[in-house]
Amino acid sequence: MIRVVIKSKFPQALRDYFRCALVALLCVLLSCCGAARQANEKEAGPAADPTAETVTAATEPTPAATTIPAPPPEATRTPSPASETVNLSGALAECRNTFPDQITQAVARAACVIKATEPVRPLLPFPELLDRENALRKALAEQVQARTMSLLERNVQIQKLHAQLLDEERSRLEAAPADVSKPPLAATQWRQSNPEGCGRLGGDAATCF
Repeated sequence: MIRVVIKSKFPQALRDYFRCALVALLCVLLSCCGAARQANEKEAGPAADPTAETVTAATEPTPAATTIPAPPPEATRTPSPASETVNLSGALAECRNTFPDQITQAVARAACVIKATEPVRPLLPFPELLDRENALRKALAEQVQARTMSLLERNVQIQKLHAQLLDEERSRLEAAPADVSKPPLAATQWRQSNPEGCGRLGGDAATCF
C-alpha cells in the first residue's frame, strides 16, 4: 500500500519541480531583458528635439556674400581685332600699283587712297583729322588731273596739312587723359606718312600719298 502511494505521488512532485524551475528561468530572462534595455537607453542618450533644431537654424545669421573686386580696366583691355588686321601700307601699295600715273589717274588714285584709309579712321582718337586730310586729297587730285595744279604743289599742300593735323592731334591728346595702351600699327603708319620729303620732286614713296 505504501509503495503504491509513493509511485502515484512521485510524478506529480516532479512536475511541480519542473514547473517551479521554468517559472524561475522566465523570471531570470525577464530581468536580464529589462537590464539590457536600460543599458541601451543610457547609451543612446535623450532623443533630439526637432523643434529646437528648427529654431536654432532659423536664428543663426546668414554669412555675408563674398564680393570679388572687379579687375582694373587695364587688366581687361584687349586689342581690337580690327586694329590687328588693318594693313595701311599694303592697301596703299595696291593703289600705287593699280594707278601708277599720278596725273592722268590722280582722281582714281586719290579715291583708292581714301578707301584704304577708311579702316584707320576708327583707330584714331580724333578721326575728323583724317577726314580733313582726305577732303583736301580729293580736291587736289581733281586739280592735278585737270592740269590746273602741278603734282609738286599738290604734294607740298598735303605734306603741310598733314604736319598741322599731327600738331593739332598732339595738343588735343595732351589735354585728354593719358592713354597708356599701344597705338594700332595702322594709326602709327598714318602719323608717319607724308613727311617733309614728300614735298619735293619724286615724292612717290610708300609713305607719300
